[in-house]
Amino acid sequence: MRSSPELSITHYRHFLLVAELRSFRAAAARAFRSQPALSLSIREMEQRLGQPLFEPGNRGTLTRFGQDCLPLARELVQHHDRVASALSGLATNQAGTLTMASVATVATHWLPELVAAYRERYPAVALRLFDDNSEGVERMVLAGEVELGVCSPVSQDRRLAFEPLLRDAFGLVCHRGHPLARRKSVTWREIEDLPLVGTIAHRQLAGYPQAAFMLDRQVFVSNMMSLLAMLERGVGVTVLARLGVPPDSRGLAFVPLSGPRIERELGITRLAGRSLSPAAERMEEMLRAKAAKRGRSVA
Repeated sequence: MRSSPELSITHYRHFLLVAELRSFRAAAARAFRSQPALSLSIREMEQRLGQPLFEPGNRGTLTRFGQDCLPLARELVQHHDRVASALSGLATNQAGTLTMASVATVATHWLPELVAAYRERYPAVALRLFDDNSEGVERMVLAGEVELGVCSPVSQDRRLAFEPLLRDAFGLVCHRGHPLARRKSVTWREIEDLPLVGTIAHRQLAGYPQAAFMLDRQVFVSNMMSLLAMLERGVGVTVLARLGVPPDSRGLAFVPLSGPRIERELGITRLAGRSLSPAAERMEEMLRAKAAKRGRSVA
C-alpha cells in the first residue's frame, strides 16, 4: 500500500483558495503570501500527490483530479479547524467536562456559591457533580469516575494525593430540645452513654482514646440525609464536625466537644502523580481561594 503524502494543512488551504478564487494572484493576497511562495506550495502538493491539480495552460482551472480532490480537501480543512477549535477550548477552559465529588459538608456550604461562580466564568464547561461520604469520594477518584474530590482522608491509599484546605472541630449534634443543646460545650465523657448514632465520619476519630466509643455504635447510618432526619426527630444524637450540619437545619443544635478538642481535615483529593484537566484546575483554584477567604486554610 502506498503511503500517504506528507502534506501540511497549509498546502490544503492554499489549494482551496486557488480553486475558490480561480487565481493564484488573488489566492496569494488572501493568504498573505507572495505569489511565488503560494505557487511553490501548490507545486509541492502536486509533486507529493503525483498528479497536477490545475491545468498547465490555465492555472486557475482544476484538472479532473483536482476536481475530485476538492471536496476531500475541504472536508479535511473543516475537520482540522473543528478539532483545533475543540482543543483550544479544552486548553483555555472554554469547553470540556468537570467531574467532581464532595462530602455533604462542601456540597451544602460551598458548592452552590462555587458552582454559580464557575458557571459564570466558564459557561461552556459541562459539570458532573456527585456527593457522598469521604470513603465514597475516595472510591470515585480511584475508579476514575471523578477527577477531583473534596473530602477527609480515610483510606490513606498511596494512589491518592490529598491537599488540606481547612480544619473543622467535632461537636455533639442533637435536637434543639435536648437537655445538652444549650450548653456552651460538653466533654466526650459526658456523651458516652447517650443514644449515639454512628457514621462513616467517625473513622476520623480513630487514635483518640476519649472518642473510641464512637467507632462501634449499635446504630449506624451512612447516608447524611437519613441521619439528619433522625436527629431532627429526636431519634438519637451524633457527633459531627461543625460544617457537617447544614445551615438550614434549624431544628438541630451543635455543641462543641472538649477534653480533647478534635478536628477533622477537609481537602482536595486526586490521583497522585496525575495532572488535572484545565476544567478541574480552575475548580481547584477556586476551592483554594474559598478556603483562604474563610481564613480556615491549613498550613
